[in-house]
This record gives sequence, structure tokens and C-alpha cells, in this order.
Amino acid sequence: MATRTVSESPAVLIVDDDIVTSELYATILGAHDFDNLIVCEDSRRVMEVLRSSRVSVILLDLNMPYISGQELLPEITTEFPEIPVIILTGEDKVDTAVQCMKIGAFDFMAKPVEPNRLVTAVNHALKIRELQDEVHILSTGDDGAGLEHPEAFSEIVTNSPQMQKLFRYMEAVAGSPKAVLITGESGTGKEMVARVIHRLSQKDGDFVPVNVSGLDDTMFSDTLFGHRRGAFTGADTNRPGLIEQASGGTLFLDEIGDLELGPQVKLLRLLQEREYYPLGADKPQSSDARVIAATNADLNAGQREGSFRKDLYYRLMAHHVHLPPLRHRLEDIPLLVQRFLEETAVTLSKKKPTVPKELYTLLSNYQFPGNVRELQSMIYDAMSRHSGGILSLSVFRTYIEEQTGAESDALAVEGNQPLSYGQRFPTLREVEEFMFSEAMAKAQGNQSIAARLLGVSQSTLSRRLKQSQ
Repeated sequence: MATRTVSESPAVLIVDDDIVTSELYATILGAHDFDNLIVCEDSRRVMEVLRSSRVSVILLDLNMPYISGQELLPEITTEFPEIPVIILTGEDKVDTAVQCMKIGAFDFMAKPVEPNRLVTAVNHALKIRELQDEVHILSTGDDGAGLEHPEAFSEIVTNSPQMQKLFRYMEAVAGSPKAVLITGESGTGKEMVARVIHRLSQKDGDFVPVNVSGLDDTMFSDTLFGHRRGAFTGADTNRPGLIEQASGGTLFLDEIGDLELGPQVKLLRLLQEREYYPLGADKPQSSDARVIAATNADLNAGQREGSFRKDLYYRLMAHHVHLPPLRHRLEDIPLLVQRFLEETAVTLSKKKPTVPKELYTLLSNYQFPGNVRELQSMIYDAMSRHSGGILSLSVFRTYIEEQTGAESDALAVEGNQPLSYGQRFPTLREVEEFMFSEAMAKAQGNQSIAARLLGVSQSTLSRRLKQSQ
């Protein structure tokens, strides 16, 4: 049995007793960046290989001595149903193909196999396998049990079931060589997540971040790919780009949604061919850096408008992590407040203050357009003004009022959808009673906070509540 392996790549097991044919398949796949190939000429060893290696797809010959492919196929599909099996045989018979597909084969090809057909079949099988794995991960339980490396997530403060699911997904895709697209609103922690994926990948190289927003074609090429001496006026020496600095590691491209169309073409080539041209170079350079991109922009809208290439979008979307906004993980606010208070107290050389319970209620009724980053800034500002004792609510109240304005939108439905009503139009008194009741419920009985949500004075709220009793 021969093995060519790079641990981060999906493993392809080639099972054929003809070593010349096996090497031909290996050469074809190797030319298309499949570098984790396991060749097994003895069919008696196949199950042993599957139990000891993480195989992603199998190329299986039907006619072999000792144990035929037809005998192996039901055994493989029973014990390893998640692994796609592509049958390769010299018998181009419809009944044989139908029988294999009924047993569980993913695809069936007659020899001699056309190279492009082989590569397409393997890519398709791997994509289906990835989708099955992702569905399994995202459909498992909500708690964080089962994380292999929980310490890698220590910087991310959360009790959110949504985040725990994302953690399991990140562990599953961390070792993949394919690109990862991280989406989410500004301030949700996209770069932090990218760094976690890099740590989980256990790559030897560095994590190299770059904000690509506003980079034109030349600046993008020079920044990422570097240049050769004499490439332009002032280029007195060779200068490596960030992609070379990220060799063996991760290149993080932030604000990818703002990248111009010219640089998009070059990035697509890098992802497809793993090659790039430094400015002034005649020969391409190869790259083994893993690309992670992030954006708060709507890339689907960008495709419709023609500002973002579809082919690049699908290359970046090989794996996708979408971070929920803070308003969708309100259970994390107390944890985040405590963490930021501890960090800020150390930074400002102050004692960590006591938090009034009303603060959490106040914050949970704010929309946080700036998400976690905005909350961190609010805590830092409050701590800068804090002199001792209980942390003052006034700083937070003033900030929220400034952000929301007189027409508070704290009770708006997500997407600013209007309140709906049934066939009978409600009276003004009924609407008032409903709004006052909802405000008190959201404020957990705190009249001061409820009054601010409603945009009325506390005395007005108090008087209205007494009238309704």
C-alpha cells in the first residue's frame, strides 16, 4: 500500500490490484491538487485502512483477486455509509452498474476512465460528503459537549446555543484546505473567529490579516503578492507579499465585500490554482496558505448588482460561518459585561465595580447596531468615569438615548416591520394598554427603563399604570 498524504487535505483511497492503473489515477488527481492519496492494491486490507485512516472518498475496482469490489461494496456501505464509493470497472454493463448503485455506490465509471470525468466525480463526491457532515454538525445538540479543543474558544464569551453549534462546525472545517467565508454585522467578532479557526487548524505558519477594502488592482497585487525588483519606479529590491508571509498558515482577508472587480479575478486564480504572480514576475509562485475571508456586506446583492463575481463567491463559500448579532444572543450580555469590566479594570488600574441589576435589563432592550464591539466601548467609557462603589447607570442611559433618539426604536420588530392587527382595528386605549404592558414586561417591572422605552417620563408612566389598576 502506498500513501501520499497531507493531513489537512481530504483523503482519497484508491483500491485497484493493478499498480499501473492506481498510479495513473493518482497522477490525474495529483495534477488537480488532490495530494492526500492512499493506494491499496490488496483488497483484503481495505477495511483495515478505512478503520485506521480518515478517508473522504473511495475509488473501488470491481474485479480484483482475493476479495472482489462487489463483495467489498456492501461491507463498506454498511460500516462506513458516510464515505462515497466510486466504482471503476472494465465491465461496462448496465445491470452491474444498477446493482452497485442499489448497494450504495455513489457513482459508476467504465474503464478506461476519462481524466476530467474522474476529477469531476471525485469533486462531486467530496462536496456531497462535506454537505452531509455540515448538516450532521448543525443538527446535533445545542450544548458545547463534544468539543475536541474547547480551549481554542476561550476568547469568545458565550452561553448561546447558536454559538455552540458554530463552534462544533468550526472544529469540523478547521483542517480543510478550502476557503472559509465569515459573515455577520460589524462588531460581531469575525476576525476573532478567523483566528480561532487558524488555531484549530494547527498550521505551522502565521495568521496574516489584511483589510482589502479600498485596494485597487495594483495595491492589491503589491500588498498580497509582492513585487520583483524593477517592477515599477522605486522598486529597488524584491519584496515578498502577505501571501508569502502566510505560507503554511492563514491569510485573512477582511472586508472582502468591498474588493474591486480587478483584484477579484486575481484572488479567484489564487483560490483555484493556488498560484499568483508578484508584480514584475514572469513565472507564477505557488501558495499553500489557507484563505479566510470576512464581510458584513450582502454578497448576494453584490452578485445581482455585478459588483461581486459569482465564481469567487462560490469559491469563498466552501465553508461558511455566519455570526449572529448580539441582539439575538441576549443571554450573553451579563457574561460579556463581566468580562469587559474585568479587562477594563486591569487596563485602568481600577477596582472592578458592582453592577446594578437594572443594567442588564437596560442593555437587553437596546438593539446594539455595533454588537459586541459597541458593548465593549460602552463598558470602557463607563469605567473611565467610574470613581467607586456601584457602576452608574446614567452613562449607559445617556448613550442609549443619544443613539436611539427621541423616537426610540427599542421595541421595533426585526426588519422594522410594522405592527399588524386583525380584522377589528384596535382603539387607541387598547394600543396604549398593550404598549405600556409590553414595556413593563421588557423592563422586568422597572418603571424607569419602561418609560425610556416608551419615550415618556416616569411620572407619566406611573400615572398611567395607576389609572389602569
